[in-house]
Amino acid sequence: MTFKSVVLVELTITHSLTSVLNNMSHFSRRYLTGSASLQFLGRLQKHLANTAPKEHVVKELVRPIGLASPPEPQVKYKEGNSVRELFDDAKTTQRARELELQFSKGGLYDVYTFRKTNGKLFLSPPSFWKQEKAQYFPHLVGRTLASSQFQDIETTLLGKVSVVRIFTSAAGDSLGKSYFKSEEDVDYLKNESPLNSTPGTVQTQIVEINFTENKLKALFARLAMGQLRSGVPAERHSRYFLADRNQLPFGIREQLQINNLYTSYVLVVDPQLKIRWMGCGGADKKEFNLLWRCVRGLQKEESIAQ
Repeated sequence: MTFKSVVLVELTITHSLTSVLNNMSHFSRRYLTGSASLQFLGRLQKHLANTAPKEHVVKELVRPIGLASPPEPQVKYKEGNSVRELFDDAKTTQRARELELQFSKGGLYDVYTFRKTNGKLFLSPPSFWKQEKAQYFPHLVGRTLASSQFQDIETTLLGKVSVVRIFTSAAGDSLGKSYFKSEEDVDYLKNESPLNSTPGTVQTQIVEINFTENKLKALFARLAMGQLRSGVPAERHSRYFLADRNQLPFGIREQLQINNLYTSYVLVVDPQLKIRWMGCGGADKKEFNLLWRCVRGLQKEESIAQ
């Protein structure tokens, strides 16, 4: 699938919206004053033009990824504006931009971008971000392979160095495993004990988040629990989460750089729940070594802080 074909498909919907625009144009001419009509149509046409898909550009992550506030239990990230915010020009303009971006990155766009980049949507930073500059991991809830009860995922992360891998598809699951397995027969997904082999270092763990895209896929995932358990060491069952992807709205996922359905993401989270490093797609030998060098650097940083 070429980018041109993706654009054509996505623009088919835009053309449908254009017909709506024409109808609204008739409405505005009939019921609005001339200047108000022109302003209204101008804004609407601009929004429609901005929904056209744009070619994805792979860039290195420079600024820290995450949220400004630490995760808190019971937090629900909202999408859209409240009734009061509908009368706030700044809020409505911001929401319009979010909708433009969301519409421009439909499902076909995700497929094309994944194929074009092989899941490498961005380049990882060459080292981990400074603690004072780093941003926070979001609040998430999920069920583990060990329990059917919903749990706050950040509770599992708190106080430890965590290597968190996130995926939504089988392709993402497979790609992400390359960050944990080297050519020298190291496979941390089978045996993570070497991560805690140095006495006096902060506990380091692997946490997996299997995002379910919708209720049907969540049902299939629950039915496949037995198969999932057989593929994950028993000591990690309490750290393998099934979580609803939609508890993070589009805008939050975009801010966290985890919006593509088909690739994988690996995040290094410190004991204070801050994201210190991030990778995506598959890992070659250099990227494998970079990830675990950052983990060792964080272990050393925490040991000094203690």
